Parts: sequence; C-alpha cells; structure tokens
Amino acid sequence: MLNFKNKRRFEMDAKDKKDLDRILSFLYKGSSSAWYNIYTSLKLDKARADHLFKIGFAFDYLQIEHKGALEYPTDNHYVGITSAGIRFFSLSNFSGTERTEEENSEPQKFNVYIGGSNGGFNLLDVDAQQLQIVVDAYLEAKPDFTIVGQTYHPKKFHSLKIFANNSGKSTRELKEIGLTNGSKQGFRGRFFNSEDLEEFGEDLTYSVIGNAQPGSGRKKGSTSVQLDMGTLPVANHSEAETEASTDNPIFISYSWDSRNHEEHVISFANELRKNGFHVDIDKIISQRKTATNFNQMMHEAFLTSEFIIVVLSKGYKEKADTFKGGVGIEYRLILGEIDRHPKKYILVSFNGRDADIIPLGLDGRDIIDINSNGMEPLFRKLTDQHEFVLSSVSKQKPILTQRAILPFEQFQKQFSSKPSSEAEKSSLIAERIQKKNKLKKDFAKWLHYKKEDVKRRFRMIIHSSENDTYPEQPMIENVPPTWFGAEIHGASHLGMEFCNENTQIYVNDKNKWRLEPASNFEEINVSVIKTIVYDDIIAWDMEGDGIYNCPHFYVNFTNGLPWKDIYYINSKKPYMRFDTSNRTDQE
Repeated sequence: MLNFKNKRRFEMDAKDKKDLDRILSFLYKGSSSAWYNIYTSLKLDKARADHLFKIGFAFDYLQIEHKGALEYPTDNHYVGITSAGIRFFSLSNFSGTERTEEENSEPQKFNVYIGGSNGGFNLLDVDAQQLQIVVDAYLEAKPDFTIVGQTYHPKKFHSLKIFANNSGKSTRELKEIGLTNGSKQGFRGRFFNSEDLEEFGEDLTYSVIGNAQPGSGRKKGSTSVQLDMGTLPVANHSEAETEASTDNPIFISYSWDSRNHEEHVISFANELRKNGFHVDIDKIISQRKTATNFNQMMHEAFLTSEFIIVVLSKGYKEKADTFKGGVGIEYRLILGEIDRHPKKYILVSFNGRDADIIPLGLDGRDIIDINSNGMEPLFRKLTDQHEFVLSSVSKQKPILTQRAILPFEQFQKQFSSKPSSEAEKSSLIAERIQKKNKLKKDFAKWLHYKKEDVKRRFRMIIHSSENDTYPEQPMIENVPPTWFGAEIHGASHLGMEFCNENTQIYVNDKNKWRLEPASNFEEINVSVIKTIVYDDIIAWDMEGDGIYNCPHFYVNFTNGLPWKDIYYINSKKPYMRFDTSNRTDQE
C-alpha cells in the first residue's frame, strides 16, 4: 500500500523540479496513463522515475486513478495529475517565475450552467478570461462560442447561471462527482443543474450580468464584478487545433478493420471537409494530443457532435454485436440514443447494404450506399435539404365515388396463398436457428448447471430496445417499466425463458388447475415462467455494466411487455408444469 504522504521525508532539488515538471506537463497535455508509459516516453530510468513518483505523491501533485494487479512498486498503475499538480505546473510554466504556492493567491475559478435550445450543459472550473467569453456570447446571443479550441453550441440561450468554485476541485474531479451524484447522469455532459452547483460556491449571476437577458448586447468588459484573471495554464494550440467553425461538428464512428479501410475512412472525412462540413475523426484528433484517452474522446465526440456518421463494415458488425472495444462502447451509446435522436445518427456504407455489415440493433434502418448513390443523399441529410418539396395542403378534398364491398368469403381467398417464397422462409428459419444456438452457447453455464453450482447468480436485466430509460426507472401509473430484472430459467423451441414472480394456483387430484379457489382444489405455490421468442431478442451483453454486473438483454416489447408465452411450475416439484392445456377456468 502506498504511504508517502509526508513532505518532510522528501526535498526537491532543481533537477527534481525540472523532471517532475516534465511529468506534470505530459499528464496536463494528455490524460491519465500507465506509469511505465509516462517515464519511458520521457526517457527516464525506473529508479529515477520511482524517486520522482514518491515526491509527486507526497506533495499531492500525482494521484493513483487505477491500481495495477501487483503491489507497489509496479509499472501498471494509472497515474493522473491533481489540482495541486496543475497549480505547481502553472507556476513553473505560465507565470515566468518559480515562486512557491504559498507566495501566490489562487485565481478565482467558476462553475457555469448554460440552458439553450440544444439542452443544458456545464462549464466547470473555468477562469475569469474564459468566463468573459461565455458572458459575451450570452449577452450577444451568439449560437456558439469557443474556449481553448473547444466549440460549444447552445444555439439559442435560455438561461445562464454563474457560481464561484469554492470547492477547489478540478474539472475532472467535478465531472466524476457529477457522473456519480449529479442531477442529470449520463454521457451528454449534463452533470449538474443550477441548484446542484450552489453546493460548490456562491451564486454570482446577478453580480456578473445583473438582470440582463440573452441578446441585450452589453459590450465586452462591462461586467460589474471584478474577476481575478490569475495565472492559469492555457494550452498552446496550433492553428489547425484551434480552428473554429460556425457549422455543427460531425464525428465519424467506424471500425479499424484494416489499414486500407482506415485510409478509406480518412479520405471520406477529408472529402466531407472539402465540401464545407466540420468533420472530425479519431485518427486526426489523436494527432493533436499525446497519450490520447480514446474512451474519453469518444464520449466527448458523442456529446458535442450534431451528427454521428456510422460507417458500416463487416468488422463493425462483428465488434458491435459482441460489444467489443471502442466500437462496442459507441454501439451501446447509439442503441440508447438513436430512437430519441433519429436525425443525429446517419448510417453509411461504402459498398452495398449486405446483411453481413449491419449490426442486429441497426437492422431495418435507412443506410446511405455511397457506391450506388454517391455523396448527394448524405449532403442532403447533413444540410436538411430535401430532394422533393411537397405542395401546401389544399383546403378542398376530392369527392370520390363509392365502391361495392366484396363478400367476406371472396376477400378471405386473397390470403389463402402461401405467405412467402421458400427461399425467404428458409432464410428466416436459418437466422432463427443461428440465434438460438448462439444464445444456448453463451448461456450454457446457466442452462446446464450442476447441483453444486445452484447458488450461481441467475439474474438478468431485460431492456426495451425502443424506449429504454435505463438506469432511471420512472414510476408512472398503469405504464409498464422499460427495463427490469428477471431470473433466467431455460431455453425452449420458442425462445428464452425467464421468471420474475411467484404466485399461487389451485390444483385438483387430476392435475387440473385454476386461478381462483374452488371445491376440491388445493392451493400450491408456483413460479411464473415467461418466454421471450428468439425473433424479439435484438442483442445481449454478457458483461453487464457498473450498475448491474450481469448479462443484459435488448428485446422488442409488444404493448409494454416482452412475453409471448406464459406457464407455471410447482415451486417444490419443478417437473410439474401447468399451462393452458390443463386449465379449467378459461372461457
């Protein structure tokens, strides 16, 4: 266990300060990284690196964000920079001197809540100069503004709330708190509302902007509060990095199938930029930073982008259907958002619409085939320019003659033919068998457990594929939940069987049963077994998540429920089954 929190044990000489500053610079410009990756990138030997780590940890400049598998000393700890480390780094690099922290008063920092037509979001731990940019944008009713190379798009301001950040916590620390305890959890950046931010500092809104409304046009520098500019680190970005566009940002999601495919996607992104679209892609973003955190980059891209272009391929389907890697993370975000924001996600194929490139959860959705139709359909979606413009609706409707009604028997004859071709039926059957076999293989440990393994956790989470509110569960009267837990029971010819309730039925000596008491019928306890048919199971995630660490199913709900077949089994004698064939109280 690390226990170096004693400054008296360590003294820094000039060389220590210089090398520690290099480490903090590496972390400030990038993100947390494995300790081995940090000191080898800076060409430090292990003994020297371990000495610097002990100093950085003792002075609270470095923190362990994720421990490795072994005890210290080990190279696979993930190390990050603390707010104290950022202050040390800023004093060395941006103030032109090497004063100690005690000789400098810490600059005032702010937390901001912005409500706009694009929704609400936060700017956390910003300095006075950055706050002035936000205030100017609000008072001038700008649709967007840029801070340190990052463009924000409120579109139309509705509200602006400003609070002092008296917590002393950095942006990263505040975001971690927000993701855990904030009023709006999730990856869309709505970590705190204005009431939540009051917990971290005084409300300064009236002091800064008074009663001014968005668009009131107050000039720069006219804010009434004296803001302490301080000496905060501001990243030195190149012109390419800080380019600001009045267009909405666009992010491309794709799979690293091969070197040729990656270059194909980069060329596609470049073609869009040449046609006036502000497009970003992971390969280009990673060139602007060191030690890029790709998971963080993906989440930020999904938060800030107006459009997400999904480039479908065989590799994308394989990774999406199994929730593997970065594609798996992005696919999970897409499944959760695509029904709520259908215009945001655009599916693209470079060559055709074959089933082997389409993930199960995206099957049946519109796909732009660039090989067949060119770039025009994509341009139209990105610019909201319709190919066909309909006439206005006339107030006068046509008067039509009546038609005779066919006899019912004659009408029924239209449906007497076989429903589909033999080839279509064979394809559907093959797909169903393939899915059934895959489910039985993935859940074999649950379906074929030994008696000594009976304590295995059987709980699963069932999600609606169309209206999933997970992890929130709004309690609305007479409205079924959009997700719930259930225990897996088995697999039948129809589908996967689950149990999420127990009840009582009444049985006679001939094994006939009913739901209500009656003479010569004995009450017994039963488990209710419910079936989700294979065709309604869209996808499943064996790993679960940090909330429910168990398999999750994504299925089609009908009338608010996923079940297609229900029967009962005796709780004490599970071999005794009760279904509609031996029920006596049905009409």
